[in-house]
Amino acid sequence: MQPATKLITLFILSCFVFEVRAQSLPDSLVLKKIKSAAAKQSVIATAVTNLADIHGPRLLGTTNYYHAAQWTKQQLLKNGADTAWFESFDQQYRGWKVNSFNVEMTAPSYMHIAAYPLAYTKSSKGTVTGDVVVLKHIDSLSALKGTLKGKILLLCDGYRPVNNMHSITSQRISKEQLQLAADNPDPNDLMIGYHSRRSTLQAITSQEKRREALNAFFQLCEKEAVAALIEPSDYPYGILHIDGNNHIPSYRKNNEITPVPSFVMANEHFGRLVRLVEHGITPKLRFHVDAVFNFNPEYNVNVIADIKGTDKTWGDEQVIMGAHLDSWHGGTGAVDNAAGVAVMMEAMRLLKAADLKPKRTIRIALWGGEEQVFAGSRVYTEKRVGSLVNGSTRHDFSKISAYFNLDNGTGKIRGIYAQGNSAVKPLFEDFMAPFAAGGNGTVTLQNANQTDHELFDALNIPAFQFIQDPLNYISAVHHTNLDVAEYVNKPDLQESAIMVAYLMYKVAMHDSLLPRREHISIEPSLNGNTRFFLKGFDNAGSVSIVSDFNNWNMFGTPLKKVPGGWTCSLNLKPGRYLFKYIVDGDWTNDPQTPPDKLLRDGKGHAGLTEIIVK
Repeated sequence: MQPATKLITLFILSCFVFEVRAQSLPDSLVLKKIKSAAAKQSVIATAVTNLADIHGPRLLGTTNYYHAAQWTKQQLLKNGADTAWFESFDQQYRGWKVNSFNVEMTAPSYMHIAAYPLAYTKSSKGTVTGDVVVLKHIDSLSALKGTLKGKILLLCDGYRPVNNMHSITSQRISKEQLQLAADNPDPNDLMIGYHSRRSTLQAITSQEKRREALNAFFQLCEKEAVAALIEPSDYPYGILHIDGNNHIPSYRKNNEITPVPSFVMANEHFGRLVRLVEHGITPKLRFHVDAVFNFNPEYNVNVIADIKGTDKTWGDEQVIMGAHLDSWHGGTGAVDNAAGVAVMMEAMRLLKAADLKPKRTIRIALWGGEEQVFAGSRVYTEKRVGSLVNGSTRHDFSKISAYFNLDNGTGKIRGIYAQGNSAVKPLFEDFMAPFAAGGNGTVTLQNANQTDHELFDALNIPAFQFIQDPLNYISAVHHTNLDVAEYVNKPDLQESAIMVAYLMYKVAMHDSLLPRREHISIEPSLNGNTRFFLKGFDNAGSVSIVSDFNNWNMFGTPLKKVPGGWTCSLNLKPGRYLFKYIVDGDWTNDPQTPPDKLLRDGKGHAGLTEIIVK
């Protein structure tokens, strides 16, 4: 071998050895490098200040949101992302902001009212004074036709006076609670955190139906020249709960109606007005609101950035971490969700600063319009992953190993909700082992929803929300005027960023894509060795089956409507299974199973039918 040839060969071998070593670092060294990078610098404080104090609030479609997106994209590139770009999710969304407002009671005595305008409602015509009318039920408005001109309506549907038994204390999850969650075999049994029993499609369509159902109400208010609408906050101690999820929804599309001036009012002030009316006294309110709309489709963008994978085979596979960038408008969106964005941005920075070389691409996705039922992530998944309507898949479906989401406030990460995916539980317990001694490595099979990961989860991409200490997130801050930087716990966020960076790297280096759940689909399966048939229920809108074979998935495996009932066929391994049905959201025994033959599984499920697959 000639000297020059020998040198070239040695150089190639050394490069190969370096690459293998770079991609096979011991876990302890990986974590050490991440922690060292975190100790030298952090973007968390800067991100919270810029997103909340400077560019907050960040309501869908607004200039503030777009400026926040621009700043975030620039920072991701500055901190080492290989590429960063915008992806539009526009569906004719409009922006809205309030320039000024005021609400006062002028009779029977003066009181300055704690209130805030609700998003996407009209401005008043200058300063307006009107009598208060209590509207017990929205559907009783038509009975008051001809008497409503200039009136200010208190919307009392579901109104509950607060009292001094309400607590807004800040809490962490105890060791005992975490252990209960870790041991819990039932994904639907709520031990910690938050989830609701409704599917992603139900969440989307229910909001649309709610707006449509209320169109006539708002049109009648307009026709009758109602001066304003007021809904009560459901928080205590004067806290204003300001979003579009109560009486008055957010009409955020350019072709939708614009309700008359509408406010949320402190529960205590609302209660005083109601009591005055009940005692035969008619209060008078004086108010004004100056709000402006804008229509800039280019503002409706998600922010995406990549750290490119280094492996020739796996490099185009993705591990995605995400958080929503938008917020409601009553505070500055510091806790919900500048905090989550800051953690994910810092995790990306740590991966680059630690000079780690992931085999798979690590992507960050910062979503717009999450508060408007996942507007940003919905378009992203529809274009790249698959359809929530018919289950058809797109290009990225087979390329995504996992999606991880952060959107439960500012509390420290304590572990992961595994979404009923029993196959990933031992993997995550191994990946999170370095944090277990500090009480931050819990993995629970429990479901979590109400945020962006559920779009991926519905399409059977392994998708997860992190367990976080609640602090005062739900008790005082969530969607309220207290969502401000003072309630951001920066030390917790920094610790969380270290955990996220380490976990993303571990998943990106794993020897395969993360396992997906079995028998989870949008469309019913009609091919398999085991047929299920639910007789009757001709008027049902949807039927699914829930069982140990799908690990009691919250929404089950869908059935298809056929003459005489509902059916599906699944490929099941030999064994004994227990099941029941979900009919229009209600868990339902199989009526063909005699009551004395219905079983329990010892995990909290009763009324089950047994089937043996041979």
